[in-house]
Amino acid sequence: MPTSTTSKLVLIGGLYLSQGIPNGFFRHTVPVVFRESGISLEKIALWLPALYIPWMLKFIWSIFVEKFHRENYGKYRSWIVPLQVLTAGVMVALSNWQLGSSVALFVFAVALINIFSSIQDVATDGQAVQLLERGERGLGNAIQVGGFAIGYIIGGGLILMLMNSLGWNVLLVAMAIVTLLSTIPVLQSRSLQPDQNSKEVSGGILVFLKQPMILRILLMIAAFRMIEGFIRSLLPAMFKDWGMSLAEIGLLLGVFAPVSLLAGALAAGVLVNRIGRLRALLWFGGLQALSAGGYLFLASRNGPISLSSALPAVLVDHFVSGMITVALFSLMMDWSRRKHGGTDYTCMDCIGVFAMMLGTTVSYLLAAYGGYWLAFAAAIPLVVLSLFVVQRLYSKIRQHPHWQKLQPE
Repeated sequence: MPTSTTSKLVLIGGLYLSQGIPNGFFRHTVPVVFRESGISLEKIALWLPALYIPWMLKFIWSIFVEKFHRENYGKYRSWIVPLQVLTAGVMVALSNWQLGSSVALFVFAVALINIFSSIQDVATDGQAVQLLERGERGLGNAIQVGGFAIGYIIGGGLILMLMNSLGWNVLLVAMAIVTLLSTIPVLQSRSLQPDQNSKEVSGGILVFLKQPMILRILLMIAAFRMIEGFIRSLLPAMFKDWGMSLAEIGLLLGVFAPVSLLAGALAAGVLVNRIGRLRALLWFGGLQALSAGGYLFLASRNGPISLSSALPAVLVDHFVSGMITVALFSLMMDWSRRKHGGTDYTCMDCIGVFAMMLGTTVSYLLAAYGGYWLAFAAAIPLVVLSLFVVQRLYSKIRQHPHWQKLQPE
């Protein structure tokens, strides 16, 4: 393990950069491709959450990641490197698909990318939990979100911006090359040396779930992540329906939004340790009402929505999202056992993905039957409800001696 915080942060940034590429593709490019292919909002409400299933199954992947690996190569590196190669291979294969071709083939390729990425995410999160000390987790998670944001730009924004000029084939191959290049630091880093205690995995998931107050922790995470899916999953399809071009959507959601997300993450990285975990969650979470309000204002306008008119709402929303993500991920690391980080963090993240899926489905259905205005109007009281849930649950968790010992404020 590295002794320098800087070396840890460099490695974390590289790992999450490679994670952000397929995620940016899935979250930003896929909904737009669906709409370009004539898929209705009602069908997207079913298909998009269905493609989240590999991420909901991460608790199963964690069993294999923790148990099966090469001892002389490192528990997590044994998975990260081959999965990077497989993901890049599917991207190259998908480059032969074109808009207007069979959507089923596109969905199949996206599903494979999500399977490989979700398994790799287990290994990456487990490595991050082991690398970062508690005092490093605020800044470490800021770097995590920042690397992820850069990957989002590559996998989401640049593809949409350049699709018409360079073509789908060239962009997918380029994305595969960048994915492979991001693997080089993992191969070279001494920070991923084999873990001498890697065989200590007995009872991983069950032991985690038997800890006191664990249901309250999972409910609290779900309350935040549901809002994430409810508000932000609508954006690509919504901007497409409002008449924006692929290049404009790519610039807005794939460049401006991740940069704002990175700025919010860095701000939160400085603030989380200073103001405490609970205050960070409540303060940052409350700002999501501004996010929903900004989109509600846009949806209530009668005239066309241009990139410049949507930009302020997107910048505010993603700045807030970056702050919330750092605060929540820091807490999730605090509640992960150090030797079982891949399992514990993954279990919590799976619950978050379930909640995001629910938020995504409900918001798309509301938009389909009542318009985008209704979806964002419903988001505001949900934000208030989620804050109430988090405050009540966190206070009870902190009173238990088990968690007081693990995470002193």
